[in-house]
Amino acid sequence: MTRRKSDIVLYWRVALIASVFLVSCSTFHNVTTYFNVLYLAQKHLDIYEEQLSAESSTQNAAIATAYTHHWLEEEYQTYLIRRKHGVPIVAFNLVSKPKVALIKGAASQHLDSAIILGSKILADKKPTKYVEDALFIVGKALFYKNDYEGSKRKFYELLYRYPDTKYSDQTGMLLAESLVETGQTDSATASLETILKHQTSGETRLRSDIHKTFADLLVSSSYDTYDRATEELLFAEEGISGLAYAQLEFDRGRLFFVSGKWSKAEQAFRNAVTTSTDITFQGEAMSALAESLRRQNKFDEAKKTFSEVVSKTRYTPTAPSSQYELTYTADLEARTKVQNVIRTSEFVSITMPTIKSAYAALDTTFRNVSQAIMARSRFRQAELFRETGQYDSAARLANIIIGTKDFSTPEMNDFVNDRMRALTRFAEWKYQLTRIDTLEKLLRKLRRPGNTMMETVLAELRNDAIREFLGAKWSPTQNYTFTPEEETKINSIIEKTKKQKQTSGINVFSINFADTTRFIDSVHRIEAKAHFEIGRALESFDEYTDAINEYKSSLANVYSHPDTATTRLQAQVLFSWVQLDHELGRNEERDSLIAILSHNFGETIYAQQAGLEYGGKRDKDSPGEVAFRSASAGLRSSNIESAKPSLLAIVFTYPREDVAARSIYAIGLGYEDAKQNDSALYYYSRLTKEYPF
Repeated sequence: MTRRKSDIVLYWRVALIASVFLVSCSTFHNVTTYFNVLYLAQKHLDIYEEQLSAESSTQNAAIATAYTHHWLEEEYQTYLIRRKHGVPIVAFNLVSKPKVALIKGAASQHLDSAIILGSKILADKKPTKYVEDALFIVGKALFYKNDYEGSKRKFYELLYRYPDTKYSDQTGMLLAESLVETGQTDSATASLETILKHQTSGETRLRSDIHKTFADLLVSSSYDTYDRATEELLFAEEGISGLAYAQLEFDRGRLFFVSGKWSKAEQAFRNAVTTSTDITFQGEAMSALAESLRRQNKFDEAKKTFSEVVSKTRYTPTAPSSQYELTYTADLEARTKVQNVIRTSEFVSITMPTIKSAYAALDTTFRNVSQAIMARSRFRQAELFRETGQYDSAARLANIIIGTKDFSTPEMNDFVNDRMRALTRFAEWKYQLTRIDTLEKLLRKLRRPGNTMMETVLAELRNDAIREFLGAKWSPTQNYTFTPEEETKINSIIEKTKKQKQTSGINVFSINFADTTRFIDSVHRIEAKAHFEIGRALESFDEYTDAINEYKSSLANVYSHPDTATTRLQAQVLFSWVQLDHELGRNEERDSLIAILSHNFGETIYAQQAGLEYGGKRDKDSPGEVAFRSASAGLRSSNIESAKPSLLAIVFTYPREDVAARSIYAIGLGYEDAKQNDSALYYYSRLTKEYPF
């Protein structure tokens, strides 16, 4: 009986344990199990964030990763290029707000575990108090995995189900960053503005991150938001000290520099230098400070600061770029002293050799250290040679760096490559002009009354051969009679002289002298082409007055027998001149040139294109009009931030068509409708400046 009772008790114990196990595994309603699963999910996320923090610290300690030279002058040049062409600005890459990169390998498995465990809680149809935490954990893990669409869904669900969630600030910031990554800048702005409307006590670091995220959003959306971005970085400094504060000030300095506010940039960089706790970062900030001083023509202070960075071994990683900047500062100072008129004998003979030697030393010193320094040194030397008229030397250096990708932005690489290609063409056509001048002198010498050109050439060749044959016995006033043997020797001298002249670069013996006027026309056409190409190159160098003078020289050539090639070249020169006048705002001269182009060369494609771009009726089905209709439809169906890239692309692609002006106006109107008046005013002012007609 006793044994039987004990068996019954054991049976019920086993059944109870089995039922508990089955309930916990199948229905997942046990509170303790929820807690444990959530605890494990949070633990996996914490482990990943600890490794992320350690990785970030390691990167901050590694100079090549964290604090490479920012090439502020090139950032400023890139800003001007993008703004001129209406290219949408890309993320500024704030030092103080680096993008979170996914750590691959074993660390990423912790994110997968956090997502799986959190999803188990969310998969249960019966709600519990742990759903709020699970939504945040899963959303944050997806954000770290760069799955921004997935993270947005979880964050939106969290805010919808728990409007007063304890994770409101963190969720808002992460949601805003996810929105930025997926191109929804307007929604990101609204999300951040909502967070910043209410105060969060004891969350100094979080609020600083929110302001930095807002600043990052502003600088990646429009040029006219840089001032607001610097304000957001200033707000982010509240309660921050040490390296974090120095990074914020450094970024404010970069924004001021790119905006052309040199004195404000100087002050921000000074703050970064004095508060930095990292020696490497301090060297970078000192270099930036010197660049802002240089922009204000404070050359002595700038050189002193650059020299300090170069001379102190603790700033070694920053030294190569600072050595280049020091040389460039001396170059700019010398130019300023002569008011940028550098073809003076004083500059060329006294100052230039020193600067040239300094650039050459850079090229030698960093040949095996930094390709970037070498490219910049050669670029500056090529520019220096060009501006002082040493075209052969300039072209040799230009050929070396054509195709470079060593500058800091794609726009700067394109800018340098375009200038170097133009410089190479410039040198080649300058050489052609020199040869043409020599040839024209020879042609003028050969044009004598009563003689054909070939007779004159052969008579002079024979006279020179007789002089060589007789030597000291030769007299210019005496007539000579020669034996057959002597005639043979004289003829051999003539043939030898012909061969020498044929290899000298000007082969007068390949000329068809039967029609000298056509030959002279061909010489003039080459001369006109040379002046035209030189003018195009000068446009690339922003030397617009000299470019127009070259176009005039090209058109000044007169032809005895104009042909299709000649007519086409003249029309092309006129069209290029029209384009340049339009860009310079010389509308009256532009219109008069269009009239000449249409009247004298109306059958050419250049005359037709000039009429299409600068006047006359527009084709309603032209590519520009079709693109504008599509972009306008996009603006009506979405919002200004979504439609703006398409409208700016029209401005860039069809800059001289009416659709360009209408696109800028549409952007301004879109911003005005969105109550963003600062942006609207910027585009309206750009419209009146670039398209006054």
